[in-house]
Amino acid sequence: MYKSVEAVITPEEEELARKLEELNTLTEMLANKELEFETLRNSVASFERKYLRLVGVKYVKLDEIRAQIADEFAKANPHDSSAKQEFETARSAADRSADDFRSHTANESASTNNFVPSEELKKLYRQLATKIHPDTTTNEDKKRYQNNLMSEVNAAYADCDLHRLKEIYKGWESSPDSVVGEDVAAKLVRAIRSIAQISGRLKVIEGETEAIKQSEIFRMMEQVQLAEESGRDLLKELAKKVDAEIEMELARLASMKQVFRDGK
Repeated sequence: MYKSVEAVITPEEEELARKLEELNTLTEMLANKELEFETLRNSVASFERKYLRLVGVKYVKLDEIRAQIADEFAKANPHDSSAKQEFETARSAADRSADDFRSHTANESASTNNFVPSEELKKLYRQLATKIHPDTTTNEDKKRYQNNLMSEVNAAYADCDLHRLKEIYKGWESSPDSVVGEDVAAKLVRAIRSIAQISGRLKVIEGETEAIKQSEIFRMMEQVQLAEESGRDLLKELAKKVDAEIEMELARLASMKQVFRDGK
C-alpha cells in the first residue's frame, strides 16, 4: 500500500562523498610519509651523533694539531708570507672544525640513545599522525593546537617513548577536538581545503626527504650500513685511520719543535 521513499542524494553530497574518500586516502598517505620522514630524519641524526662521537672528535683534534704545526713553521719563518698564510688557513680550518663539532653536539645529552623504533611505536605514530596532523584541519585554532601536539608526537617518537605516545593518543581520543560535524556545504569546503593542505605538505616532505638523501652524512650512513652487511665496521676503520694520522702529525709537531729549539 505504501511505497518506500528512497533518500535523495544531492550533487553536493555526492561530491562530498568523493572528496571525503580522497581526503581519507591522502590522510593515510600523509601519516605514512610523515612516519617515513621522521624515521629517516631520526636515523640520520642518530648516525651523525655516533659518527661525531667515534670519528668527528678525532678530526677536530687532527685539525688542531695541523694548525699548531703551521704555527710553529710560521714562527720559525717570520718573514715568509706564505708560511703566515698557511697558518691562518690552518687555524681557520681548526676553529671551524671545532665550532661545527660543538654545534652538532650541543644537544646530544638530550638524545644520546640510538634511534631504533619498534613496530608498535611506528604503528602508534602512524595512527596519531592520521588523527592529529595539523594539515588535516582548516580551522586556524585547531591547526595551532594540532601543530603543537604533533610536535610532541615527533619528539616522543624521536626518543622512542612509547608511553608518551600512548598518553597523547589517550588524551586526543577523549578530547572534544576529536569530534567533527557541520552541514554538507561546510564539510565540502573543509574537505577541499584539507586536500590542498595535505597535498602541499606531501610535496614539502618529498623535498625534505630528498635533501636528506643528498646529504653527505646520509651517503656515509648508507656506506656504513652496506659495510655492516659484509661484517665490516666502517666507522671503526675510519677512526683507526684518523688515529694513525694524529700520531703521525704529533710526531711531526714534536720533531719540528725540537729542530726549531735546537736551531735557536
